[in-house]
Amino acid sequence: MSAGGAWYDSDKKTFTDTPSKQIVDHLTGEATKLRWHIESEQMEEWEKSVDLLKTNLNEKAKQQLQALRAALSHPELDEVHDVILEYDFRRRGLRLDCILLAPGALIVVEFKRTKLSQADRDQVMNYCINLAEFHEHTQELMKDKMVVIPVLALTEGKAVQKLDHAEFYSEPWSQILKKPLECDTSSLHIAISNALKLTQSKTKIDRDKWLKSKFAPSSTILDAAISLYGQHDVSAIKKHSGPVAKIERCTASIKEEILKADDEKRNCVIFLSGAPGAGKTLVGLNLAFDTDIREDALFVTGNAPLVDVLSKALEYSYKGKTSSRSMKIPTGYAHEKVQHLVKNSTFKIVKAHHFLKDRGQKTSSKDGRVLVFDEAQRTYVKGKRVAGHALDEHEAELILNSMEDSYSKGAVVVALIGHNQAINSGERGIIAWFEAAEKKGWSYSISDETLQLPGLFESEEIVEKWKNSPLRRNLSEGHLSHSIRYYRNQGIEEWAHQVMDGTAEKANSIASKLHDSDKILITRNLNEARNWIRERRIGDERVGMIASSAGRRLIAEGIYVQPQSESNIAQWMLAPSGDVRSSNMLEVAVTQFQIQGLEVDYTLVCWDADLRQENGEWASHQVRGAGWSKSNAMLEFRKNTYRVLLTRARKGMVIFVPKGDESGEDETRDVEFYDGIYNHLIACGATDMNQLK
Repeated sequence: MSAGGAWYDSDKKTFTDTPSKQIVDHLTGEATKLRWHIESEQMEEWEKSVDLLKTNLNEKAKQQLQALRAALSHPELDEVHDVILEYDFRRRGLRLDCILLAPGALIVVEFKRTKLSQADRDQVMNYCINLAEFHEHTQELMKDKMVVIPVLALTEGKAVQKLDHAEFYSEPWSQILKKPLECDTSSLHIAISNALKLTQSKTKIDRDKWLKSKFAPSSTILDAAISLYGQHDVSAIKKHSGPVAKIERCTASIKEEILKADDEKRNCVIFLSGAPGAGKTLVGLNLAFDTDIREDALFVTGNAPLVDVLSKALEYSYKGKTSSRSMKIPTGYAHEKVQHLVKNSTFKIVKAHHFLKDRGQKTSSKDGRVLVFDEAQRTYVKGKRVAGHALDEHEAELILNSMEDSYSKGAVVVALIGHNQAINSGERGIIAWFEAAEKKGWSYSISDETLQLPGLFESEEIVEKWKNSPLRRNLSEGHLSHSIRYYRNQGIEEWAHQVMDGTAEKANSIASKLHDSDKILITRNLNEARNWIRERRIGDERVGMIASSAGRRLIAEGIYVQPQSESNIAQWMLAPSGDVRSSNMLEVAVTQFQIQGLEVDYTLVCWDADLRQENGEWASHQVRGAGWSKSNAMLEFRKNTYRVLLTRARKGMVIFVPKGDESGEDETRDVEFYDGIYNHLIACGATDMNQLK
């Protein structure tokens, strides 16, 4: 699979000898082929950057392409042998201004107009990390000591020059310069020269091989949605070849069932189950945007925060660079139909409870015959108040009514079922779909593996009933068991499961086998936890503080657990560093309700006494006035809450357990509550951060 390509690439001599206008015309032609509309403002920016790289420094640099020409004409830069412009990292939604190749060095140059911000620094660092993490040939070259150097260059005005950095990141990014070199038109050649001085080898980079290199990202849901909406495919990192192959088989199996139902004019429900982070939503998005189905498909989810984040991410991914600075979704330039795309970016992704505004009446929508329903186990029970009105029937039945009324025959619901993820009261669970299908006479396709999952049904007799029903069709591939969220070590998901439902010994055994970089860290010091995460965040990586919605006493530790009524999860997930609404600020903790179905790179999990150890067992409590009261009925919900919190990170997490009120005055923060949690997690294999010092 190709990594995408560059809109322009050549050896240095060809680049410096070619008139700037000819290069700009070539870039514009490539953009047109890909259906991008390039405005005059963008063409001016290209001219400035090309000239900046091309024209001799003795001439006064006029525009952006000129600075590049100027710098590369300088004798100090003879080692630079190839130039790549507008490198399209399509499946990551990124496009890099310029890459210079030299023996032992890959120099990533990002051009800005008049000033540089922290967001700009994060952007170019993010480009470097993406190349190192997901570009196969870059990874190979880094093993041979090739360095990756970020450079920020102003095309107008003067930069506060930062050209003498020599510090690199620690493993695994020890070949990436820690901070970008910053320059302007008069000092770009110095920045590139300084970059060349940092080389640690003289291995020449083959431009053609580099451009044709395979690209293997671990797709987040945001990556997937942006890629699929732009009609690219979704890839996953090589370490997950097994789980990814399983995802592809499940997608193909379900698609085959959908097409059969259409041919046979048969209404059916198709079930796909999976562990947290196993890729259910990716399968759903693949189906919703599949070229053979997309005209009929609609992606509906009971996870409202996911819709908010996906919608905003899609919207900003198609806006022009200059108008999207408040939300950091680095991407290409404005598509010629950008206003239409922005306006309709949410059209294929709908909140479940908005879908049923008319309570089972016709949808009045041309698409939607194939309804991909994410988090389908979260449909509500009859009588639950939704949007101010009590449901007349269980929500699953209302959905089938709506589908039947709208499309008569050949309607399909693909029900994506999360296992052990019930976090709301009033949710009916998977059984609602079986009962609705039976009542309406719909067939249903489900795998034996899904039917045998513990906790989905109340008894083995009920399992046998649905397994042997004449309405049932066997689905060959219908369960995803392996997480792709923690792409460095899948053991984290199993560890979280054992912490909640298993024994400390089993959890400890799993933790002992984790790679050193994946140790589960725990601390009693909140600032220590924040500093650990901040030190690891690079580029546009996301970090965030998360907590249980019942963690009411965390406020005494200075942790504000944001209620749903105040939450703007799209801002929390997408706003750049420096924006007080951003998750990267580590100031506001969002809850399981906002974060379920989403993920960040590093999490700070704040653990309160709402779930604690009593006599060697988990116990659920709730704050009521002056103290906690035990709530046995909420135990499974609370355990699932912390299961969600422990599985939101892609790269690493640290757990913060308060010390409690050591003075004894605040009984709601009894030291014993928190010591019990801490000691149990240590017994489960968590490592105290003090041991790392």
